[in-house]
Amino acid sequence: MIGEASSDKWRSSLSLYVWGASLDGTAVVAGNEVDIGGGNLADHIGGLFSGHFESRKDKWGYFLDVMYVRLDPSANTQSGPISADVTDWITEAAGVYQFNSMVKGLFGVRYQSLEVDLDLPSGPPPLIGKSNWTDGFIGLRVIPVQTDKWHIWLRGDVSVVGDSDTTWHAFIGAAYRFNPKWSVLAAYRVLSNDVDDGSFKWDVVRSGVGLAVTYSFQ
Repeated sequence: MIGEASSDKWRSSLSLYVWGASLDGTAVVAGNEVDIGGGNLADHIGGLFSGHFESRKDKWGYFLDVMYVRLDPSANTQSGPISADVTDWITEAAGVYQFNSMVKGLFGVRYQSLEVDLDLPSGPPPLIGKSNWTDGFIGLRVIPVQTDKWHIWLRGDVSVVGDSDTTWHAFIGAAYRFNPKWSVLAAYRVLSNDVDDGSFKWDVVRSGVGLAVTYSFQ
């Protein structure tokens, strides 16, 4: 995330993240309900990668965020082994308006493309569930700590229109700036989706800790 000082020039930043993530919730694939993170599929730590570009001038700005998720939770049950292969692309595009030095408003669009391949004890072939959905969201970003070296910020948003039944997202991050161009940051992120398109249901919360390197420029 770029620094918060006001400017009459466009100021931009690019952040590259590596995340550890877990899933918790329920999925229904081809009529088969599976508890992810509970009795059937154990909570599993997997990998996520994301890139975040942000730019602003004076009070207005925008950002683009792309995240790739690949998880493969599995478990042994009384009926036999169960495993899943979860692949998810999450893309955000949003506008940003600065109300004051601490609070910014967010308004944007989030697109998700999800595929779940489910292997049940009954044997092959694997069951495949696919869905994609688009939501419009609004939210806030609050920056309670801003110094020459440190930034701490919180973000929260909720879907207000779109394809999912409910989607909400929360983020907390802390960044340390080595110099005007380079920063490192740590973050914790939670994304909750409740989507039901008839043949496929996804009511799952993703959460995880991430580390990033940020390059700022103008």
